[in-house]
Amino acid sequence: MVTRTNRIHGLSKGALVPIMAFLASCQPLPDDPSSPDSADSITFESLGFDSDSFDLASTKERQLKVFEALFMGKDGYRIPGDPDPARLRAFFSDLRESYFLKAEGIDYALIKRQYHTFTHAMDVMITTHALLRSGGGVYLSPGEQAVLVLAALGHDAVHTGVNNTFLINSKHPYFIETGADSLQEKRSIRQVMALLEKHEILVVSEGMKKALQDEIIGARNLIEQSILWTDISRHKEQMNLVTALVPQLNDSLAKARGSDGEGATKGANAADLDLAMQIHSSLPEEARVLLASFFLHVADISNPGRDWDTCERWAGLVMNEFFSQGDLEKKLGLPVSMNCDREKVLVPFAQIGFGKFVIRDLYALLSQTLHFGGNYLLNNFEINQRKWQEIEEEVKASGKPYSIRFEPPSKDGGWLGR
Repeated sequence: MVTRTNRIHGLSKGALVPIMAFLASCQPLPDDPSSPDSADSITFESLGFDSDSFDLASTKERQLKVFEALFMGKDGYRIPGDPDPARLRAFFSDLRESYFLKAEGIDYALIKRQYHTFTHAMDVMITTHALLRSGGGVYLSPGEQAVLVLAALGHDAVHTGVNNTFLINSKHPYFIETGADSLQEKRSIRQVMALLEKHEILVVSEGMKKALQDEIIGARNLIEQSILWTDISRHKEQMNLVTALVPQLNDSLAKARGSDGEGATKGANAADLDLAMQIHSSLPEEARVLLASFFLHVADISNPGRDWDTCERWAGLVMNEFFSQGDLEKKLGLPVSMNCDREKVLVPFAQIGFGKFVIRDLYALLSQTLHFGGNYLLNNFEINQRKWQEIEEEVKASGKPYSIRFEPPSKDGGWLGR
């Protein structure tokens, strides 16, 4: 049986107190301006692949600072219609609350929403931003980049803490209301759109210039489509479509660079961002929306491509959430969903399998569109796969199960447990 642990072994609770007090005394306070993690250091340029989303999402104040850095700083994204800061902050507050709602009919004594938290939403938003800044922004207009980062923050709004399969098998009212296809993704879209309407963001109004109307209509479509494409059941379909698009992207890059492509890197880099106008204007809207959706899908499952510490921590959270769902399915007499049976699923094996059949090809395809961003995730992924394989071999040799690393987000970050 896989056990949960915080990885502190061999110490009594009493012995931990002075040690933890000493460690705390050695750390700069979060609001200390000299601290690299202080609120003052959260800027548009500082947010990237290496950002610690658990820290950045640890309090409401820090969460808002990240949002403000992305959308209200002098170098930040500009949402079509240029909504004022007060409306943006109010929208952010309401969207954040969407991640703390509980669905009727779900036993939250068992379901603690370890993974699908607001911390995950913040992480996906920051990673989407990193993908755009590493070169992905060349394929999208400034307005499209802005709404994609916004969609990333809202992509799991009102998530129940269980997957679509559970809602379907349990005949949950959400399934009856929405249907089986992209069930929770559609509910997230509905929530995001309702909040945009409430706060008069991305809303077409009378007297608005047609160019802005068209941009807003396109922005709303990009939000809807990109969130829909986060449905993992559509992974292969999206992979095929993006693969077919790659030659067109490389052609647009080569023309904008003024070269025949000889010796040039495959996929965009940050250095290409100056060519964005030439490149994104050469691509049809359908291609830009598909590529934006692809970036969000990658960001949504980017954990296996991060540094090992981050990768293992997120893996522990997602597996705990799966196992909690499996416990509820057993309690209700429902079929236990894939990877949700804590008595049977071996965590290293599950991570290796997901990496082999989903992640490796996804990151390899990304590297053909984004040179640095794709290879950053792919290289980290290969290192992490080897670590999972080493752990699996140790488990087999010792007969001792792998102890899940369980370090949940903060309460403000969205975790429902203690």
